[in-house]
Amino acid sequence: MPKQGVVKVPETPPVWDQDLMETIDKTIGPDFTDDPQVKKTGKLQGTRYKLTMSSKDSKIYPGVAPVKGALKQLEKLDEDHEYHVNTGGIMLFKCRASNAETPEISKPEAYKRQVEVFVPEGVDTSTPSPLMIFLDGAFFEMVGQTVAPWIRRLRKFCCCCGNAGGTFANSISFMNTMDNLFKAEQLKPMVCIFLDPGQGFLGSCIWGSQRNLEYDSLNNKFTDFVEQEVLPLVSEKCKVKLTTDPEQRAVMGMSSGGVAAITMGLTGRFKRILTSSPSCVNLGYPYTPQAQGAWDYHSGKELIKNGDKVEGLRVVVVSNELDMLYQSDVKHCLNWTAASLRMAKALKEKGYACLHIFAKQGIHIDERAMAQCFPEAVKWIWSDISPRTVLTDNFVADKIGQ
Repeated sequence: MPKQGVVKVPETPPVWDQDLMETIDKTIGPDFTDDPQVKKTGKLQGTRYKLTMSSKDSKIYPGVAPVKGALKQLEKLDEDHEYHVNTGGIMLFKCRASNAETPEISKPEAYKRQVEVFVPEGVDTSTPSPLMIFLDGAFFEMVGQTVAPWIRRLRKFCCCCGNAGGTFANSISFMNTMDNLFKAEQLKPMVCIFLDPGQGFLGSCIWGSQRNLEYDSLNNKFTDFVEQEVLPLVSEKCKVKLTTDPEQRAVMGMSSGGVAAITMGLTGRFKRILTSSPSCVNLGYPYTPQAQGAWDYHSGKELIKNGDKVEGLRVVVVSNELDMLYQSDVKHCLNWTAASLRMAKALKEKGYACLHIFAKQGIHIDERAMAQCFPEAVKWIWSDISPRTVLTDNFVADKIGQ
């Protein structure tokens, strides 16, 4: 019988091609252990800012949202498959895609974008500072700092709630973790920017949303938005100078945020990239003939293989064994596990420095996996070591501010 608990394990685990599995540098799970650096250890040493950006002030993204019933307008590619909801339980994911017959499913809609900034002690605000952007960051900080601790307390004091909250209970505060790494002198201080998409993380339909437009589009528009509208605002409101050196700029993203992080890296303007469950699948909208969304990065058009190489780019890919639609035939271009494995393979074959971490029984953007591997992964992208070097607990990333 499948193992009962936070994750429902299938009777027969998925099997992947050997050439994909050989790209894995490190396997974690199914029993995950939190890295000590993810635990909250007192007050933040630095200054935290909360900012709001309005769509009416943006020249690049005036704001869109899906129309009512948008999902029903998409082509059904496959049967609906079960997937693990991070808050607990099992739901059905509808295997859909846009096609030449898909009507307009996006409408104009204003938004408010949340941005949080952490300027740690040790940052010299008079000189250009290294920076790291966390996509969907304000949302995940809210979960890590507020929701997850509440769920963990519920589990502790209620014997009936041992699995309450699913993997959400393992969510970490990336802000606190970065602060811990700074205080331990394992990372040099940098400005940390926690950036939400215009529409927010949650929505009724992926396709046609503001987040879909920003994250799942394979062009430079979102990178331009960050450089022209986000970073100047942060610099002004937080009284800091931010570097323009690609070697000193990092981006982290999960799910579609992972695609956006990779796209930003491929522009050559941000050269340190960390992803978990990147949605390198076909979420493209509006429909483009012969295109398969971010699936084309590693398959189809093979954009990684056939594109120009960005010298100095370093990428972490955290792939999860039981990611969304891992049961789906790859011909539908909507299998997240296959996409992550193929993405790591494409990056390595192109000659990029790519650390591939595989989470056994991990689900989509598995919070348990990130609680174990994030400190190691973020130190790795800020170093110049090879993917299979074993990082000790006191490893110091030494490529910040150089």
